[in-house]
Amino acid sequence: MGGPNSLDQVHGYLRSIFLDPAILPVPFFLRAPLASLISSRRASAVEDRYRLIGGHSPLLHWTERLRTEIATVMPGNGSRPTVAYAFRYAAPLISEAFAALKREGVEHVTVLPLFPHFTPAMSGSILNEARLAAAKYSLEWRAIDAWGLNEGVLDLWARYLARSLDIAGDGARVLFVAHGVPLRNVRHGDDYPDRVAETAAKLAATLPGKTVWSLAYQSKVGPIEWTGPYLENEIERLATSPEPLVLMPLSFAADCLETLYDLDHVAMERAREAGVESVVRVRVFNDDPSFARILAKLVTEKSHVY
Repeated sequence: MGGPNSLDQVHGYLRSIFLDPAILPVPFFLRAPLASLISSRRASAVEDRYRLIGGHSPLLHWTERLRTEIATVMPGNGSRPTVAYAFRYAAPLISEAFAALKREGVEHVTVLPLFPHFTPAMSGSILNEARLAAAKYSLEWRAIDAWGLNEGVLDLWARYLARSLDIAGDGARVLFVAHGVPLRNVRHGDDYPDRVAETAAKLAATLPGKTVWSLAYQSKVGPIEWTGPYLENEIERLATSPEPLVLMPLSFAADCLETLYDLDHVAMERAREAGVESVVRVRVFNDDPSFARILAKLVTEKSHVY
């Protein structure tokens, strides 16, 4: 999705999100004024959240570092492929990145959304933008539309999880956390919650035998019903017991507002204030060279033509 690189970019960033028909599925003549209204009402609170994590999104930093790692390990016949990045709602935008690649003489592009699980509201929106940009600049393109159930990814996640369990101590429980989607999307055929649940179950199978685990969803926006249970409700339920708690995000390749604020500031503090002895948040991939090698292998072996 990208993120604002300064507090004065927050309003424009939010408006870009709500202008996306995948996020706000109403006719454009309604969506444009609604996007302006929603972003205006939310901007101040979101600015405060970014202020708590340094005044900007860290996604540009981590994405550039990951790009460098992937470029280092990408196989090539004589010369390595170009590795670039783009964001859906912040610069560089997908159309801008495709234009730059065209100027460099690139003819074939593999698009790799950094969302582990496909949902039309996230990866689907990225692929729609890629389709438009590829047509505009006459580029052939391929895509990896999901990778959250890749064995290499699962193994790396399991190692992260095991380390956090060691830190948390005996009796630790595990709460897997994923980005939610509106339930109306699920009713219309989006199987995203099934893929998330499958990932959580596969990781749970690596836990010590009697480890208690559950799954919750974060980042609900607006009055409509989203996938549940909601993170805040599950934290409240788990906080009735003092045993250590491990929070494991499943939807974010890099640290962002949803990990550094929603989990580290809000969820962890609520659990501690309610009496949980120890709360540990599992790391995300960021620029881990092992993750870069997995993605490079995916791109060379698994992409398909659109």
